[in-house]
Amino acid sequence: MTKPVLKILSGPSPTKNAAGEAVLAGTSTLLSALGTAADLVPFDDEGLHQVLSFRVATARQAQQRSTWFGGRLYNLIIGEDADYVPLSGSHLKQTLLVCGIEPPDIVVNGGRYLLLVDYARQAIDVLDSRISK
Repeated sequence: MTKPVLKILSGPSPTKNAAGEAVLAGTSTLLSALGTAADLVPFDDEGLHQVLSFRVATARQAQQRSTWFGGRLYNLIIGEDADYVPLSGSHLKQTLLVCGIEPPDIVVNGGRYLLLVDYARQAIDVLDSRISK
């Protein structure tokens, strides 16, 4: 059975945003705001290459750990996946475009997604050739 190319972890929703604002009394922490802003700003080719390389290396480590029970349990607890890399919506769009794939309409900039590691590797290869020129 083939694995899906993309998994949706979460997307922004009015209910989620309203609940968050109610809990925080209308204020958000500086770190949360900076983290959200960093996820929305697109990378240049070198920045995207760096992020994808790190995420693929992390997935490779998760795959190596998954060969024994303790490693699979560790991956489950910390949320690492050997087959997928986590990306924000804006960075997922960039990665898909680098691979020559039109991003689906369901991908929103503020969402959280998992991309099949093979596509991240493909994007890294394309970025390698772009950067070396």
